[in-house]
Amino acid sequence: MPNFLEQYRYFWPRTSLQTLPNWQAMKDKHIFVRHLPESTEELTIDSRWPGFFPSPICFVTTTDGAQVGLEKVVGPSIVNRFPYVLALSFCIKEISERHHVRRAFTDMLESNGSVAIQFLPPGEELNRAMNAITTIPEEKTYVRIAHSGLSTRKALTSNAPVFGSAYMVYEASLVKPGKDFDGNPIYSQPWIDVGSHRIYFLEINAIQLRKDIAEGRSQILWRSLPAWETQSQLQEAVSVGERPIEDGNYKKGYTPHYAFPSAGTIAFEADTIENGMAVKYLPPLPQDQVEVDNDRARWPCFFPSSVGMITSWSPEGYPNLMPCGSTTIVSRHPLVITPCVSYARINERYAPRASLDIIRRTGKFGCGVPFINDVVIGAIRYAGNISLAKDCQKLPHAGLQVEVDDWAPVLPALPVHFDCQVIGEVTLGTHIMFLGEVRRIRVRPDVTPENPIEWCPWADIVPSRVS
Repeated sequence: MPNFLEQYRYFWPRTSLQTLPNWQAMKDKHIFVRHLPESTEELTIDSRWPGFFPSPICFVTTTDGAQVGLEKVVGPSIVNRFPYVLALSFCIKEISERHHVRRAFTDMLESNGSVAIQFLPPGEELNRAMNAITTIPEEKTYVRIAHSGLSTRKALTSNAPVFGSAYMVYEASLVKPGKDFDGNPIYSQPWIDVGSHRIYFLEINAIQLRKDIAEGRSQILWRSLPAWETQSQLQEAVSVGERPIEDGNYKKGYTPHYAFPSAGTIAFEADTIENGMAVKYLPPLPQDQVEVDNDRARWPCFFPSSVGMITSWSPEGYPNLMPCGSTTIVSRHPLVITPCVSYARINERYAPRASLDIIRRTGKFGCGVPFINDVVIGAIRYAGNISLAKDCQKLPHAGLQVEVDDWAPVLPALPVHFDCQVIGEVTLGTHIMFLGEVRRIRVRPDVTPENPIEWCPWADIVPSRVS
């Protein structure tokens, strides 16, 4: 990691779990366990996330026509492909000084219906935007942009302000009621309340990407997995015979060290150049957005995301693993994790997943946190390309040992694991968002302040490495 990114790194835990009253040492399993939900009294004292989950951060701006608002969002996530939809979560209930109502901003958002989701390069401009958010109270969100001293211009599809230093901007509007490809109604309302937070669903209208990046002269570098060093050798999976023979079908690639654009990504197909930004407009109807080609159906531009290792038990008792890049935390109380699972049949990339029916049937799933490790990365690549319907031993074949647990399969190689109870689901068009309330967190004993999980929520911009 470049030296100047050091200031943005996040470490967990900062205190030994052994000294914290909410964590129990399970010596027979060599793990620490914490049960949820917490009491309101506990949350008032400390409402930080009780367990680590890697999440990107973005800036969001909006306006009600008279005033402008600025907020940061932890865990923005692309949750549906056709239509192309972003989910942003804002606190609507007073929990603590850390998690408080974002009413001034959300009132503007609901009044106007449009936002600009923005990413700034690490450096002075990003620091000034963050400082404006942390020093100006939420009820005065309308003065944050002026306080930052950063220049802005209007978005192309709305009046939301856009930072002149942003290298990438997603312009989006609250989704409107519609139908999916099977004719089922979707988005009867553009948001849903889940516990302490409101999840807004926003359809992307346009994407702005800095011209030098779109032309390949510069690249966005993103590390999608946290770094951590296991203090004991990872146990090998139990041998269950040979993997199925490769069938020649489309294979999704994966690397935690992602570069955009690169030889492994699609080109950004801009419609025009405005203000030094390459701009791509998205058609208003999902039927007009659909790309059947597997590669062209990929996200049309970079968007930072991490991976949740979603586990479940099949009806036959086989452990199932689905690496899910559209996984994020959307509520603090209760703590809710939301993987998004494909259900529409578009192509090989977007097709119904066996995990969908399994999770619906059991009402439970596990969510492990992967890290940068060759064995773990290999498991993501294999499990992300093979269905349990084609390989009932896909998890052992992925190279990870499985620990049997009544709730969901546990991958003991991973540093953190969440047990989640499904409390609802949202149909989004091509994907189902499962709302998973966290009931228990498991952490390996070698996750310590001396050996923490390390994460950077920001991408970097560098001169192109493409030859």
